[in-house]
Amino acid sequence: MQISGFQAKKLTPKLRLGAFVGWLLLAAFTSPNALAQTWASTATKAYPVQYLKNATAIGSLAPSTAMHVVVGLQEQNANQVQPTLRAMLTPGNSLYGTSLTVEQFVTKFGATTAQVNAVKSFLSDAGFTNVTAADNQLLVEADGTAAVVQSAFNTTLEEYSINGATVYLNSAPAQVPTSLSGIVVAVLGLNNVVGLHSDLTKLTLSTGATKQGQGPRPLTDPCTPPDCPVPAAANESYGPQDYQIAYDAASPAAAAAVTPAWATDSCSSFTAPQLLSTGKCTAIGIIAEGDLTQVVKDLVTYEKTYALPAVPVTVVNAGIASPDTSGEDEWDLDSQTSTGIANQVSHLYFYVATSMTDSDLGLAINKAVSSNQVKAFNMSFGECEFFPYLDGSMVLDDEMFGEAALQGITPFASADDNGSACPSEGPNGVPLDGPPDTSYPASSPYVIAVGGTNLFTNANFTYDYEIAWEASGGGISLFENSPFWQAYTGSGTEPIVLSTENGSRGVPDVAMCAGGTELSICAANIIVDGSAELVGGTSLSSPLSMGSWARIESSHGNKLGFAGPLIYQLANGAPTLTSPDFNDVILGGNGLFTALPGYDYVTGLGSWDIKVVNKLIPTTYPQ
Repeated sequence: MQISGFQAKKLTPKLRLGAFVGWLLLAAFTSPNALAQTWASTATKAYPVQYLKNATAIGSLAPSTAMHVVVGLQEQNANQVQPTLRAMLTPGNSLYGTSLTVEQFVTKFGATTAQVNAVKSFLSDAGFTNVTAADNQLLVEADGTAAVVQSAFNTTLEEYSINGATVYLNSAPAQVPTSLSGIVVAVLGLNNVVGLHSDLTKLTLSTGATKQGQGPRPLTDPCTPPDCPVPAAANESYGPQDYQIAYDAASPAAAAAVTPAWATDSCSSFTAPQLLSTGKCTAIGIIAEGDLTQVVKDLVTYEKTYALPAVPVTVVNAGIASPDTSGEDEWDLDSQTSTGIANQVSHLYFYVATSMTDSDLGLAINKAVSSNQVKAFNMSFGECEFFPYLDGSMVLDDEMFGEAALQGITPFASADDNGSACPSEGPNGVPLDGPPDTSYPASSPYVIAVGGTNLFTNANFTYDYEIAWEASGGGISLFENSPFWQAYTGSGTEPIVLSTENGSRGVPDVAMCAGGTELSICAANIIVDGSAELVGGTSLSSPLSMGSWARIESSHGNKLGFAGPLIYQLANGAPTLTSPDFNDVILGGNGLFTALPGYDYVTGLGSWDIKVVNKLIPTTYPQ
């Protein structure tokens, strides 16, 4: 007889064994279990190695390489985050004036316990160890080898050499079994390429400074009296009291906060929100990396130098403690200027990542959010937003930032130091040195993005005017949607941020002094490794903004909640185009965009007039 077109033959024992093995293999490849192992996509795409400069392929990553992965989970009711924020600002709504606890967030927005357990079981069965879920049920961490990772997520891992350093990355997208489709949104930790960098620039005083042997470079003054009073040219470096005076939080005579809003030393006795407090009743945080031993010592030196109250400090590691000290100057700048302009905060928390990778910093951000200990935290770093979009960290981080907003926490981030370009491989403070895009995490709708200005003050450091810093990050996000508060019109008929008409997030939200370019204009005089140093960049602007917000929160009993929907009500859309309660910056530009009356893509709403914003900031949102 014929079998599939072939003549049947008598089977010998050897042929029978071969046929049996063949049938087993065929059954294995055609069994329901094998066919059922189909794969679902996640937000984690293949790493865009083509955008890495000087990258040379080495080969496949060694299977035994130890890796730590972070599996991001899809939040429930994601489309209810902004409506819930609006409800919290609506009188008569049961949520009015409230913020969620972590437990309440988990109930309404976190992945379900069954979903978390399904992911944990999958990872354990795949060969991962140390499988743990975060308190907010948005991520699960695990340890495994490269071989386990490649098998579990149907991906490939390759090694590359970049400028002498060896890194690994996923050259194929990360997938999960279809049983986890709709549960897992991203898989982080598949690369250890450091794309994020700080937005700090080091500066020198113009006095005695030379440029190509031509003598001191004069300050750039774009207008003349009476349009702009002549600023004090000597005001090139600033201590904390100087910033307090310039941004209307202190009087020149006292160089200290105006009448506190607290009747006694107890913050629970809050009585008068119309008066401006220091930040003494508000806890703040800083997302940092590495060993902060010297940073804490430098903060103490800074406090003694400028006669500031001592701030209690807690360092919280969000992963393996790292000995890296290369970022000390950044974390010095963040901690000293934020607490300095606030004059005092109730507590300072450092949430510390093991490295500056998306995955490790995401763990530090999640630690800040799920700990729910602070009312604001700062991130003075960024990267071109297409990198976190492709590796999946954007979708997971946005879930965390959304949770922060619902819990009444306001994240702040530097808008970057590359003008209307995004930070790529170039140095900080150089406009357009990179592709035209915005920086992440500043572009997240649940983050207050902070651009930069050149601040000019009078002899007593009172405010004179500001112009846009030419390297101030800003523009229209290519990946993030605009939040409802950017569509507010005020007394006008058009949205304050015009890109909302196309559904795109505008960056930045606000701006503050960025210090200058090469030579100091309003640089921060801080302590780094025990010695004074002048620094700037939007790494200065962002912590100054957080410290300003800490004063306003303290003045309102820490009841304001997330700042985004509140501050946009202090501006107006076309045809009026004004931002009267901020210091509206109307001079300068960042490459593609120009500072204009009202909102613009260089300085946002303008810089904080702390006293005025504190007095006029609303506690409801127009319905």
